[in-house]
Amino acid sequence: MATQAQVIEKTDQIEVRTRFGNLPVKDDNLLDFPQGLPGFRELRRFALFHDIENRSVFYLQSTEDPEVRLPLTSPHWFDVHYQITLTDEESDLLGVEDPKDLTLLVTVREGSSDASGPQANFNGPIIINLSKRIAMQKSLHDPRRTVTIEAH
Repeated sequence: MATQAQVIEKTDQIEVRTRFGNLPVKDDNLLDFPQGLPGFRELRRFALFHDIENRSVFYLQSTEDPEVRLPLTSPHWFDVHYQITLTDEESDLLGVEDPKDLTLLVTVREGSSDASGPQANFNGPIIINLSKRIAMQKSLHDPRRTVTIEAH
């Protein structure tokens, strides 16, 4: 069973195998993660999809493994002003020339049985250089604190 994305004859898009079937993806919706993602270091190329029914949710879908898909959202949907600082190495990795080219998304999951609504992970934001289509996940884990914000 092939898990690689299959290239369509058109040079400006590929077909990505997902658990929901094959989806055509334009090249400008593909992101390169030079370091992969924690837990998926070998996966480097992802497509970014928008949920048609819920405009606040994006899906980061691996083009190399159809089972790897992460729901993402903007911190603004949680009414959170969220700012981080990149190291020089992280800025170089992302090819930052203008900070306005960067956007930040956080992973989300459905609330647990003791919480209502989705929960966002603010300890591992996804930073995307929109102009270069390069992305990374920054780990902000600090064992002295826990961040949980719930949508109601």
